[in-house]
Amino acid sequence: MEDNSEKILQVLKDRFQRPKMKFTLTRWCLTLFIFLNRPLPVLPASSDSTYSPTLEPEPFLFLLGKQRLLQAQHKCFDRMQKLPPYQGEGLYCNRTWDGWACWDDTPAGTLAEQHCPDYFPDFDVEEKVTKYCEEDGVWYMHPESNISWSNYTMCNAFTPEKMQSAYILYYLAIVGHSMSMVTLVISLAIFMLVRSLSCQRVTLHKNMFLTYILNSIIIIIHLVEVVPNGELVKRDPPMCKILHFFHQYMMSCNYFWMLCEGLYLHTLIVVSVFAEGQRMWWYYLLGWGLPLLPSTAHAIARALLFNDNCWLSVDTNLLYIIHGPVMGALVLNFFFLLNIIRVLVKKIKESQEDSYMYLKAVRATLILVPLLGVQFVILPWRPSHPVLGKIYDFVMHSLIHFQGFFVAVIYCFCNHEVQAALKRQWNQYQAQRWNGRRRAHRAANAAAATAAAAAALAEAPPIYICHQEPQNEPADNLGEEGAEVIPMEGGEVISMKGAEVIAVEAAAEVIAVEGAEVVAMEIIEQESSA
Repeated sequence: MEDNSEKILQVLKDRFQRPKMKFTLTRWCLTLFIFLNRPLPVLPASSDSTYSPTLEPEPFLFLLGKQRLLQAQHKCFDRMQKLPPYQGEGLYCNRTWDGWACWDDTPAGTLAEQHCPDYFPDFDVEEKVTKYCEEDGVWYMHPESNISWSNYTMCNAFTPEKMQSAYILYYLAIVGHSMSMVTLVISLAIFMLVRSLSCQRVTLHKNMFLTYILNSIIIIIHLVEVVPNGELVKRDPPMCKILHFFHQYMMSCNYFWMLCEGLYLHTLIVVSVFAEGQRMWWYYLLGWGLPLLPSTAHAIARALLFNDNCWLSVDTNLLYIIHGPVMGALVLNFFFLLNIIRVLVKKIKESQEDSYMYLKAVRATLILVPLLGVQFVILPWRPSHPVLGKIYDFVMHSLIHFQGFFVAVIYCFCNHEVQAALKRQWNQYQAQRWNGRRRAHRAANAAAATAAAAAALAEAPPIYICHQEPQNEPADNLGEEGAEVIPMEGGEVISMKGAEVIAVEAAAEVIAVEGAEVVAMEIIEQESSA
Protein backbone atom coordinates (compact mmCIF):
# COMPACT_ATOMS: atom_id res chain seq x y z
CA MET A 1 0.00 0.00 0.00
CA GLU A 2 2.78 2.35 0.84
CA ASP A 3 4.57 1.45 -2.38
CA ASN A 4 1.47 2.26 -4.41
CA SER A 5 1.01 5.59 -2.67
CA GLU A 6 4.64 6.51 -3.28
CA LYS A 7 4.27 5.62 -6.95
CA ILE A 8 1.13 7.75 -7.23
CA LEU A 9 2.91 10.71 -5.58
CA GLN A 10 5.88 10.25 -7.89
CA VAL A 11 3.63 10.26 -10.96
CA LEU A 12 1.79 13.34 -9.79
CA LYS A 13 5.08 15.05 -9.03
CA ASP A 14 6.44 14.29 -12.49
CA ARG A 15 3.26 15.51 -14.12
CA PHE A 16 3.30 18.81 -12.25
CA GLN A 17 7.06 19.42 -12.67
CA ARG A 18 7.20 18.95 -16.41
CA PRO A 19 4.70 21.61 -17.38
CA LYS A 20 6.22 23.91 -14.71
CA MET A 21 9.11 24.76 -16.98
CA LYS A 22 6.71 25.39 -19.81
CA PHE A 23 4.60 27.67 -17.62
CA THR A 24 7.70 29.50 -16.36
CA LEU A 25 8.92 30.12 -19.88
CA THR A 26 5.47 31.21 -20.99
CA ARG A 27 5.17 33.48 -17.99
CA TRP A 28 8.52 35.16 -18.73
CA CYS A 29 7.59 35.66 -22.38
CA LEU A 30 4.25 37.15 -21.38
CA THR A 31 5.89 39.42 -18.81
CA LEU A 32 8.44 40.65 -21.34
CA PHE A 33 5.67 41.28 -23.89
CA ILE A 34 3.65 43.29 -21.37
CA PHE A 35 6.74 45.27 -20.32
CA LEU A 36 7.65 46.15 -23.89
CA ASN A 37 4.12 47.23 -24.76
CA ARG A 38 3.50 49.10 -21.53
CA PRO A 39 3.32 52.88 -22.14
CA LEU A 40 6.04 54.83 -20.40
CA PRO A 41 5.01 57.63 -18.04
CA VAL A 42 5.24 61.05 -19.68
CA LEU A 43 5.55 64.33 -17.81
CA PRO A 44 2.77 66.84 -18.49
CA ALA A 45 3.46 69.22 -21.35
CA SER A 46 1.87 72.15 -19.58
CA SER A 47 1.11 73.27 -16.07
CA ASP A 48 -2.63 72.60 -16.65
CA SER A 49 -2.10 68.84 -16.56
CA THR A 50 -3.12 67.08 -13.38
CA TYR A 51 -0.23 64.61 -13.40
CA SER A 52 2.18 65.08 -10.54
CA PRO A 53 5.28 62.85 -10.26
CA THR A 54 5.62 61.29 -6.86
CA LEU A 55 9.41 60.96 -6.94
CA GLU A 56 10.09 64.63 -7.66
CA PRO A 57 12.59 66.02 -5.14
CA GLU A 58 11.44 68.86 -2.94
CA PRO A 59 12.94 72.29 -3.66
CA PHE A 60 16.01 73.20 -1.69
CA LEU A 61 14.44 76.32 -0.15
CA PHE A 62 11.43 74.29 1.00
CA LEU A 63 13.70 71.79 2.72
CA LEU A 64 15.73 74.63 4.19
CA GLY A 65 12.53 76.26 5.48
CA LYS A 66 11.42 73.02 7.15
CA GLN A 67 14.83 72.70 8.77
CA ARG A 68 14.69 76.27 10.07
CA LEU A 69 11.15 75.71 11.31
CA LEU A 70 12.19 72.65 13.31
CA GLN A 71 15.17 74.50 14.76
CA ALA A 72 12.93 77.40 15.79
CA GLN A 73 10.49 74.98 17.41
CA HIS A 74 13.21 73.34 19.49
CA LYS A 75 14.57 76.71 20.55
CA CYS A 76 11.08 77.82 21.54
CA PHE A 77 10.48 74.80 23.78
CA ASP A 78 13.89 75.21 25.36
CA ARG A 79 13.16 78.89 25.95
CA MET A 80 9.77 78.16 27.54
CA GLN A 81 11.38 75.68 29.93
CA LYS A 82 14.22 78.00 30.91
CA LEU A 83 12.20 81.18 31.39
CA PRO A 84 10.97 81.84 34.96
CA PRO A 85 7.22 81.91 35.65
CA TYR A 86 5.22 85.01 34.88
CA GLN A 87 5.92 87.62 37.54
CA GLY A 88 3.40 90.27 36.51
CA GLU A 89 0.07 91.10 38.06
CA GLY A 90 -3.32 90.21 36.76
CA LEU A 91 -4.34 87.84 34.06
CA TYR A 92 -2.02 86.84 31.29
CA CYS A 93 -1.77 84.50 28.32
CA ASN A 94 0.59 81.56 28.66
CA ARG A 95 3.71 81.20 26.59
CA THR A 96 3.11 79.12 23.52
CA TRP A 97 4.32 77.92 20.15
CA ASP A 98 1.71 78.63 17.47
CA GLY A 99 3.35 76.45 14.82
CA TRP A 100 5.44 79.20 13.24
CA ALA A 101 6.52 81.57 16.02
CA CYS A 102 7.25 81.49 19.74
CA TRP A 103 5.26 83.75 22.11
CA ASP A 104 6.19 84.61 25.67
CA ASP A 105 3.80 85.24 28.56
CA THR A 106 1.70 88.27 27.63
CA PRO A 107 -0.53 90.42 29.91
CA ALA A 108 -4.24 90.34 29.19
CA GLY A 109 -5.53 92.94 26.74
CA THR A 110 -2.14 93.28 25.01
CA LEU A 111 -1.29 92.92 21.34
CA ALA A 112 2.04 91.11 21.06
CA GLU A 113 4.11 91.46 17.91
CA GLN A 114 7.39 90.29 16.42
CA HIS A 115 9.08 90.14 13.04
CA CYS A 116 7.88 87.64 10.50
CA PRO A 117 9.87 84.38 10.37
CA ASP A 118 12.29 83.63 7.56
CA TYR A 119 11.20 80.06 6.89
CA PHE A 120 9.43 80.79 3.62
CA PRO A 121 10.70 82.65 0.53
CA ASP A 122 7.47 84.65 0.18
CA PHE A 123 7.67 86.08 3.72
CA ASP A 124 8.92 89.60 4.27
CA VAL A 125 11.00 89.53 7.45
CA GLU A 126 10.74 93.29 7.84
CA GLU A 127 6.99 93.06 8.44
CA LYS A 128 5.35 92.22 11.77
CA VAL A 129 3.17 89.32 12.90
CA THR A 130 0.71 89.98 15.77
CA LYS A 131 -1.13 87.90 18.36
CA TYR A 132 -3.77 89.30 20.68
CA CYS A 133 -4.20 88.31 24.32
CA GLU A 134 -7.84 88.89 25.27
CA GLU A 135 -9.08 90.43 28.53
CA ASP A 136 -9.79 87.06 30.08
CA GLY A 137 -6.17 85.91 29.65
CA VAL A 138 -6.82 83.67 26.65
CA TRP A 139 -5.22 83.98 23.23
CA TYR A 140 -7.57 85.22 20.54
CA MET A 141 -9.60 82.43 18.88
CA HIS A 142 -10.47 82.53 15.21
CA PRO A 143 -14.29 82.60 14.85
CA GLU A 144 -14.36 79.99 12.08
CA SER A 145 -11.81 77.45 13.31
CA ASN A 146 -12.24 78.23 17.01
CA ILE A 147 -8.51 77.76 17.64
CA SER A 148 -5.77 80.15 18.71
CA TRP A 149 -4.91 82.42 15.80
CA SER A 150 -1.94 84.68 14.94
CA ASN A 151 -2.12 87.35 12.28
CA TYR A 152 0.46 86.58 9.57
CA THR A 153 -1.31 88.48 6.78
CA MET A 154 1.26 91.28 6.70
CA CYS A 155 4.10 88.80 6.22
CA ASN A 156 3.12 88.06 2.65
CA ALA A 157 5.70 89.68 0.36
CA PHE A 158 3.31 89.72 -2.62
CA THR A 159 0.75 92.26 -1.50
CA PRO A 160 -0.46 94.65 -4.27
CA GLU A 161 1.61 97.55 -2.96
CA LYS A 162 4.79 95.47 -2.72
CA MET A 163 4.15 93.94 -6.14
CA GLN A 164 3.80 97.41 -7.65
CA SER A 165 7.14 98.48 -6.16
CA ALA A 166 8.74 95.23 -7.33
CA TYR A 167 7.45 95.72 -10.89
CA ILE A 168 8.78 99.30 -10.94
CA LEU A 169 12.24 98.12 -9.94
CA TYR A 170 12.02 95.19 -12.39
CA TYR A 171 11.24 97.35 -15.42
CA LEU A 172 13.69 99.99 -14.21
CA ALA A 173 16.42 97.34 -14.37
CA ILE A 174 15.45 96.24 -17.89
CA VAL A 175 15.24 99.80 -19.26
CA GLY A 176 18.44 100.88 -17.53
CA HIS A 177 20.54 97.99 -18.76
CA SER A 178 19.06 98.28 -22.28
CA MET A 179 19.95 101.97 -22.54
CA SER A 180 23.37 101.30 -21.05
CA MET A 181 24.03 98.52 -23.53
CA VAL A 182 23.07 100.65 -26.57
CA THR A 183 25.11 103.69 -25.55
CA LEU A 184 28.10 101.57 -24.54
CA VAL A 185 28.12 99.72 -27.87
CA ILE A 186 28.16 103.06 -29.71
CA SER A 187 30.93 104.38 -27.45
CA LEU A 188 32.99 101.22 -27.86
CA ALA A 189 32.63 101.45 -31.66
CA ILE A 190 33.82 105.08 -31.58
CA PHE A 191 36.86 104.20 -29.48
CA MET A 192 37.77 101.30 -31.77
CA LEU A 193 37.21 103.02 -35.13
CA VAL A 194 38.75 106.42 -34.39
CA ARG A 195 42.50 105.72 -34.48
CA SER A 196 43.50 109.09 -33.06
CA LEU A 197 41.92 108.15 -29.70
CA SER A 198 44.18 105.14 -29.15
CA CYS A 199 46.05 105.34 -25.83
CA GLN A 200 46.31 103.45 -22.55
CA ARG A 201 43.51 105.41 -20.92
CA VAL A 202 41.12 104.67 -23.78
CA THR A 203 42.18 101.01 -23.70
CA LEU A 204 41.06 100.87 -20.06
CA HIS A 205 37.79 102.54 -21.06
CA LYS A 206 37.20 99.97 -23.80
CA ASN A 207 37.72 97.02 -21.47
CA MET A 208 35.46 98.47 -18.81
CA PHE A 209 32.79 99.29 -21.42
CA LEU A 210 32.98 95.68 -22.59
CA THR A 211 32.33 94.40 -19.06
CA TYR A 212 29.33 96.73 -18.80
CA ILE A 213 27.93 95.41 -22.11
CA LEU A 214 28.38 91.72 -21.24
CA ASN A 215 27.00 92.24 -17.74
CA SER A 216 23.93 94.04 -19.10
CA ILE A 217 23.28 91.27 -21.64
CA ILE A 218 23.46 88.57 -18.96
CA ILE A 219 21.24 90.54 -16.55
CA ILE A 220 18.58 91.12 -19.23
CA ILE A 221 18.58 87.41 -20.13
CA HIS A 222 18.33 86.51 -16.44
CA LEU A 223 15.47 88.95 -15.80
CA VAL A 224 13.50 87.98 -18.90
CA GLU A 225 14.05 84.22 -19.13
CA VAL A 226 14.77 82.98 -15.58
CA VAL A 227 13.16 85.20 -12.94
CA PRO A 228 9.54 85.20 -14.24
CA ASN A 229 9.69 81.56 -15.42
CA GLY A 230 8.52 79.52 -12.44
CA GLU A 231 8.58 76.22 -14.35
CA LEU A 232 12.21 76.76 -15.32
CA VAL A 233 13.20 77.56 -11.74
CA LYS A 234 11.31 74.49 -10.55
CA ARG A 235 13.16 72.22 -13.00
CA ASP A 236 16.46 73.78 -11.91
CA PRO A 237 18.48 73.10 -15.09
CA PRO A 238 22.27 73.46 -14.94
CA MET A 239 22.14 76.21 -17.56
CA CYS A 240 20.52 78.72 -15.20
CA LYS A 241 23.28 78.11 -12.64
CA ILE A 242 25.92 78.56 -15.34
CA LEU A 243 24.21 81.84 -16.27
CA HIS A 244 24.34 82.89 -12.62
CA PHE A 245 28.06 82.07 -12.49
CA PHE A 246 28.79 84.27 -15.53
CA HIS A 247 26.62 87.00 -14.05
CA GLN A 248 28.66 87.02 -10.86
CA TYR A 249 31.91 86.87 -12.83
CA MET A 250 31.01 89.76 -15.15
CA MET A 251 29.78 91.84 -12.21
CA SER A 252 33.12 91.26 -10.46
CA CYS A 253 35.03 92.11 -13.66
CA ASN A 254 33.03 95.32 -13.91
CA TYR A 255 34.07 96.52 -10.47
CA PHE A 256 37.65 95.36 -10.86
CA TRP A 257 37.98 97.33 -14.10
CA MET A 258 36.71 100.31 -12.11
CA LEU A 259 39.61 99.59 -9.78
CA CYS A 260 41.94 99.55 -12.81
CA GLU A 261 40.63 102.98 -13.82
CA GLY A 262 41.22 104.35 -10.33
CA LEU A 263 44.67 102.78 -10.10
CA TYR A 264 45.67 104.23 -13.48
CA LEU A 265 44.50 107.74 -12.59
CA HIS A 266 46.15 107.55 -9.18
CA THR A 267 49.42 106.44 -10.80
CA LEU A 268 49.12 109.14 -13.44
CA ILE A 269 48.48 112.04 -11.05
CA VAL A 270 49.98 111.06 -7.71
CA VAL A 271 52.86 108.79 -8.72
CA SER A 272 53.67 110.57 -11.97
CA VAL A 273 57.17 109.11 -12.14
CA PHE A 274 55.65 105.82 -13.28
CA ALA A 275 53.09 107.41 -15.61
CA GLU A 276 54.98 106.67 -18.80
CA GLY A 277 55.09 103.13 -20.03
CA GLN A 278 52.61 101.49 -17.68
CA ARG A 279 52.35 97.82 -18.51
CA MET A 280 48.86 96.92 -19.61
CA TRP A 281 49.10 93.23 -18.87
CA TRP A 282 48.95 94.01 -15.14
CA TYR A 283 45.62 95.68 -15.72
CA TYR A 284 44.37 92.75 -17.85
CA LEU A 285 45.35 90.36 -15.06
CA LEU A 286 43.62 92.49 -12.44
CA GLY A 287 40.48 93.16 -14.50
CA TRP A 288 39.85 89.78 -16.14
CA GLY A 289 41.89 87.23 -14.18
CA LEU A 290 41.44 88.10 -10.51
CA PRO A 291 37.59 87.99 -10.53
CA LEU A 292 37.78 84.32 -11.54
CA LEU A 293 38.93 83.38 -8.05
CA PRO A 294 35.92 84.62 -6.00
CA SER A 295 33.46 83.64 -8.75
CA THR A 296 34.73 80.06 -8.89
CA ALA A 297 34.94 79.80 -5.10
CA HIS A 298 31.36 81.06 -4.77
CA ALA A 299 30.07 78.57 -7.36
CA ILE A 300 31.75 75.62 -5.63
CA ALA A 301 30.55 76.69 -2.17
CA ARG A 302 27.04 77.31 -3.47
CA ALA A 303 26.86 73.88 -5.09
CA LEU A 304 28.04 72.15 -1.91
CA LEU A 305 26.46 74.19 0.88
CA PHE A 306 23.46 76.16 -0.46
CA ASN A 307 22.33 74.54 -3.70
CA ASP A 308 18.96 76.24 -4.17
CA ASN A 309 17.09 76.35 -7.47
CA CYS A 310 19.00 78.42 -10.06
CA TRP A 311 20.88 80.03 -7.14
CA LEU A 312 18.27 82.78 -6.93
CA SER A 313 18.15 83.10 -3.16
CA VAL A 314 20.10 85.92 -1.54
CA ASP A 315 19.48 84.57 1.96
CA THR A 316 22.97 83.16 2.36
CA ASN A 317 26.27 84.43 3.66
CA LEU A 318 28.08 82.75 0.76
CA LEU A 319 27.43 85.86 -1.30
CA TYR A 320 30.13 87.60 0.72
CA ILE A 321 32.63 85.53 -1.26
CA ILE A 322 31.69 87.77 -4.20
CA HIS A 323 30.70 90.96 -2.39
CA GLY A 324 33.78 91.05 -0.16
CA PRO A 325 36.35 91.56 -2.97
CA VAL A 326 33.94 93.93 -4.74
CA MET A 327 33.60 96.10 -1.65
CA GLY A 328 37.40 96.00 -1.24
CA ALA A 329 37.81 97.31 -4.80
CA LEU A 330 35.28 100.09 -4.13
CA VAL A 331 37.01 101.12 -0.91
CA LEU A 332 40.37 101.28 -2.74
CA ASN A 333 38.80 103.44 -5.42
CA PHE A 334 37.38 105.72 -2.75
CA PHE A 335 40.87 106.04 -1.29
CA PHE A 336 42.31 106.79 -4.75
CA LEU A 337 39.69 109.50 -5.31
CA LEU A 338 40.43 111.19 -1.97
CA ASN A 339 44.16 111.05 -2.61
CA ILE A 340 43.78 112.53 -6.11
CA ILE A 341 41.72 115.40 -4.70
CA ARG A 342 44.34 115.94 -1.95
CA VAL A 343 47.18 116.19 -4.48
CA LEU A 344 45.25 118.58 -6.73
CA VAL A 345 44.27 120.84 -3.82
CA LYS A 346 47.91 120.89 -2.71
CA LYS A 347 48.99 121.99 -6.18
CA ILE A 348 46.36 124.71 -6.12
CA LYS A 349 47.81 126.13 -2.92
CA GLU A 350 51.37 125.97 -4.24
CA SER A 351 50.67 127.56 -7.63
CA GLN A 352 48.20 130.43 -7.65
CA GLU A 353 48.79 131.15 -11.36
CA ASP A 354 47.24 127.88 -12.43
CA SER A 355 44.61 127.81 -9.72
CA TYR A 356 41.74 127.92 -12.21
CA MET A 357 43.10 124.91 -14.08
CA TYR A 358 43.51 122.85 -10.91
CA LEU A 359 40.13 123.97 -9.62
CA LYS A 360 38.65 122.73 -12.85
CA ALA A 361 40.52 119.46 -12.37
CA VAL A 362 39.07 119.08 -8.87
CA ARG A 363 35.57 119.55 -10.25
CA ALA A 364 36.38 116.99 -12.92
CA THR A 365 37.35 114.45 -10.28
CA LEU A 366 33.81 114.55 -8.95
CA ILE A 367 32.74 113.16 -12.31
CA LEU A 368 34.91 110.14 -11.52
CA VAL A 369 32.34 108.99 -8.95
CA PRO A 370 30.21 106.94 -11.42
CA LEU A 371 33.36 105.72 -13.15
CA LEU A 372 34.88 104.38 -9.94
CA GLY A 373 31.60 103.25 -8.31
CA VAL A 374 32.22 105.33 -5.18
CA GLN A 375 28.49 105.97 -4.73
CA PHE A 376 28.10 102.46 -3.32
CA VAL A 377 30.61 103.29 -0.60
CA ILE A 378 28.99 106.64 0.21
CA LEU A 379 25.47 105.13 0.51
CA PRO A 380 26.01 101.60 1.90
CA TRP A 381 23.01 101.20 4.24
CA ARG A 382 19.30 101.15 3.48
CA PRO A 383 17.14 103.26 5.83
CA SER A 384 14.60 101.37 7.95
CA HIS A 385 11.86 103.93 7.39
CA PRO A 386 9.39 102.67 4.74
CA VAL A 387 9.29 105.86 2.67
CA LEU A 388 13.03 106.50 2.93
CA GLY A 389 13.63 102.84 2.10
CA LYS A 390 11.63 103.14 -1.12
CA ILE A 391 13.49 106.31 -2.08
CA TYR A 392 16.80 104.60 -1.35
CA ASP A 393 15.81 101.56 -3.45
CA PHE A 394 14.82 103.74 -6.40
CA VAL A 395 17.98 105.88 -6.27
CA MET A 396 20.37 102.96 -5.84
CA HIS A 397 18.70 100.87 -8.52
CA SER A 398 18.87 103.83 -10.90
CA LEU A 399 22.58 104.30 -10.18
CA ILE A 400 23.27 100.58 -10.60
CA HIS A 401 21.25 99.92 -13.75
CA PHE A 402 21.99 103.24 -15.51
CA GLN A 403 25.66 103.37 -14.49
CA GLY A 404 26.84 102.18 -17.91
CA PHE A 405 24.70 104.86 -19.56
CA PHE A 406 26.16 107.59 -17.35
CA VAL A 407 29.73 106.42 -17.97
CA ALA A 408 29.21 106.30 -21.76
CA VAL A 409 27.69 109.78 -21.85
CA ILE A 410 30.31 111.39 -19.59
CA TYR A 411 33.44 109.72 -20.95
CA CYS A 412 32.52 109.45 -24.63
CA PHE A 413 29.68 111.65 -25.86
CA CYS A 414 30.50 114.65 -23.63
CA ASN A 415 34.28 114.27 -23.91
CA HIS A 416 35.83 117.21 -25.82
CA GLU A 417 38.66 115.06 -27.15
CA VAL A 418 36.20 112.55 -28.60
CA GLN A 419 34.06 115.33 -30.04
CA ALA A 420 37.10 116.94 -31.72
CA ALA A 421 38.21 113.60 -33.19
CA LEU A 422 34.72 112.94 -34.56
CA LYS A 423 34.61 116.43 -36.11
CA ARG A 424 37.95 115.80 -37.82
CA GLN A 425 36.72 112.50 -39.16
CA TRP A 426 33.54 114.14 -40.45
CA ASN A 427 35.42 116.99 -42.12
CA GLN A 428 37.77 114.54 -43.83
CA TYR A 429 34.82 112.53 -45.07
CA GLN A 430 33.11 115.64 -46.43
CA ALA A 431 36.33 116.78 -48.14
CA GLN A 432 36.89 113.39 -49.77
CA ARG A 433 33.30 113.30 -50.89
CA TRP A 434 33.54 116.82 -52.42
CA ASN A 435 36.83 116.07 -54.15
CA GLY A 436 35.37 112.91 -55.60
CA ARG A 437 32.38 114.74 -56.99
CA ARG A 438 34.58 117.49 -58.42
CA ARG A 439 36.95 114.99 -60.06
CA ALA A 440 34.06 113.05 -61.56
CA HIS A 441 32.48 116.26 -62.89
CA ARG A 442 35.70 117.36 -64.60
CA ALA A 443 36.28 113.94 -66.11
CA ALA A 444 32.76 113.92 -67.48
CA ASN A 445 33.26 117.39 -69.04
CA ALA A 446 36.56 116.37 -70.65
CA ALA A 447 35.03 113.18 -72.05
CA ALA A 448 32.08 115.13 -73.45
CA ALA A 449 34.39 117.70 -75.14
CA THR A 450 36.52 114.97 -76.72
CA ALA A 451 33.47 113.13 -78.01
CA ALA A 452 32.00 116.31 -79.46
CA ALA A 453 35.26 117.17 -81.28
CA ALA A 454 35.51 113.66 -82.74
CA ALA A 455 31.91 113.77 -83.92
CA ALA A 456 32.43 117.16 -85.58
CA LEU A 457 35.55 115.90 -87.38
CA ALA A 458 33.74 112.81 -88.63
CA GLU A 459 30.86 114.85 -90.11
CA ALA A 460 33.04 117.61 -91.77
CA PRO A 461 33.29 117.72 -95.69
CA PRO A 462 36.58 116.78 -97.45
CA ILE A 463 39.27 119.43 -97.37
CA TYR A 464 40.87 120.34 -100.72
CA ILE A 465 44.10 122.29 -100.96
CA CYS A 466 43.13 123.70 -104.39
CA HIS A 467 40.09 123.75 -106.64
CA GLN A 468 39.45 120.64 -108.83
CA GLU A 469 37.92 121.13 -112.26
CA PRO A 470 35.09 118.87 -113.24
CA GLN A 471 35.93 116.36 -116.01
CA ASN A 472 33.92 114.26 -118.37
CA GLU A 473 35.06 110.91 -117.03
CA PRO A 474 34.17 109.74 -113.58
CA ALA A 475 36.68 110.39 -110.90
CA ASP A 476 36.71 106.73 -109.95
CA ASN A 477 38.38 105.79 -113.25
CA LEU A 478 41.21 108.24 -112.96
CA GLY A 479 43.03 106.64 -110.03
CA GLU A 480 45.87 108.65 -108.62
CA GLU A 481 46.57 110.27 -111.98
CA GLY A 482 43.20 112.04 -111.87
CA ALA A 483 44.21 114.02 -108.82
CA GLU A 484 45.63 117.46 -109.20
CA VAL A 485 49.41 117.61 -108.78
CA ILE A 486 50.86 120.32 -106.56
CA PRO A 487 54.51 121.27 -106.97
CA MET A 488 56.40 121.72 -103.65
CA GLU A 489 59.79 123.09 -102.82
CA GLY A 490 62.67 120.73 -103.40
CA GLY A 491 60.97 119.18 -106.40
CA GLU A 492 58.55 117.06 -104.35
CA VAL A 493 55.06 116.46 -105.63
CA ILE A 494 51.98 115.86 -103.46
CA SER A 495 48.80 114.61 -104.96
CA MET A 496 45.34 115.83 -104.01
CA LYS A 497 44.45 112.70 -102.05
CA GLY A 498 47.74 112.84 -100.17
CA ALA A 499 46.94 116.40 -99.17
CA GLU A 500 43.59 115.29 -97.77
CA VAL A 501 45.27 112.64 -95.64
CA ILE A 502 47.80 115.18 -94.33
CA ALA A 503 45.03 117.63 -93.48
CA VAL A 504 43.05 114.99 -91.53
CA GLU A 505 46.13 113.86 -89.58
CA ALA A 506 46.97 117.47 -88.72
CA ALA A 507 43.45 118.04 -87.39
CA ALA A 508 43.66 114.89 -85.28
CA GLU A 509 47.00 115.99 -83.83
CA VAL A 510 45.47 119.34 -82.87
CA ILE A 511 42.58 117.59 -81.09
CA ALA A 512 44.98 115.23 -79.34
CA VAL A 513 47.11 118.12 -78.16
CA GLU A 514 44.04 119.93 -76.82
CA GLY A 515 42.93 116.79 -74.95
CA ALA A 516 46.39 116.37 -73.45
CA GLU A 517 46.34 119.98 -72.29
CA VAL A 518 42.99 119.44 -70.56
CA VAL A 519 44.24 116.33 -68.73
CA ALA A 520 47.47 118.10 -67.75
CA MET A 521 45.51 121.04 -66.36
CA GLU A 522 43.38 118.65 -64.25
CA ILE A 523 46.44 116.97 -62.78
CA ILE A 524 48.01 120.32 -61.90
CA GLU A 525 44.82 121.54 -60.26
CA GLN A 526 44.48 118.30 -58.26
CA GLU A 527 48.07 118.52 -57.02
CA SER A 528 47.67 122.16 -56.10
CA SER A 529 44.43 121.43 -54.25
CA ALA A 530 46.05 118.50 -52.42
